[in-house]
Amino acid sequence: MAMAGEDGVVQVFRGEWDAEGVYFYQAYNDAIADWALEHQRLGGPDFKPVRMTWIKPSLAWVLYRSGYARKHNQGRILKIKLPHDAIAAILEACQCRHGGGGSKGRVQWDPARDLMSADGKVPRRLLRERAIQIGMKDNVSELYVRSAISIEDATTLAHELQQAHAAQSWDAMVPLLKNLPEERGYIPHCQPDVLARLGMLHGETAQAVARIGRGMAIDM
Repeated sequence: MAMAGEDGVVQVFRGEWDAEGVYFYQAYNDAIADWALEHQRLGGPDFKPVRMTWIKPSLAWVLYRSGYARKHNQGRILKIKLPHDAIAAILEACQCRHGGGGSKGRVQWDPARDLMSADGKVPRRLLRERAIQIGMKDNVSELYVRSAISIEDATTLAHELQQAHAAQSWDAMVPLLKNLPEERGYIPHCQPDVLARLGMLHGETAQAVARIGRGMAIDM
């Protein structure tokens, strides 16, 4: 969702959150997911914390990215909760980039996806909204790993949503409504200059992301 203002638009971080923290999603293979669920932290012999890893607060977006947890090495979706202070620290290390940049932390605003309906075989693209993705590596990724409060398995819900979307019927969605996350606007606990740098307050980044949304070329 984009909010209008004097300087154009700002991007809105939407996700499921409470007083304790915010939930993010990642798709992994069985070995990494099983280890994480058993130990309630990411790790194990198959997990590589120094690589760029991407987290998404939008369940619909990870369904789109993982093919409803059907793609190779993305057959399990984990729902990972992070505390507010860890999210702020991660975002402080990020730059807003599309197509490169942000060596240890990167924020991207990609076209949002609809959790309630599909277009063909993927969650429907929302033309007027963008969803945040946060990429991390090295010490920023390590901060993410050690900050997890809880880890849940959301794979079954992903498969149920795939079936409901394929049916293209509201009746198919109704039984799942009680299990869906309540994703709403969230303001990270960051200083205003950080929020502006990442497009969540008015400034050059917000305007640049808006131009991308209108199909204009940009070098950020």
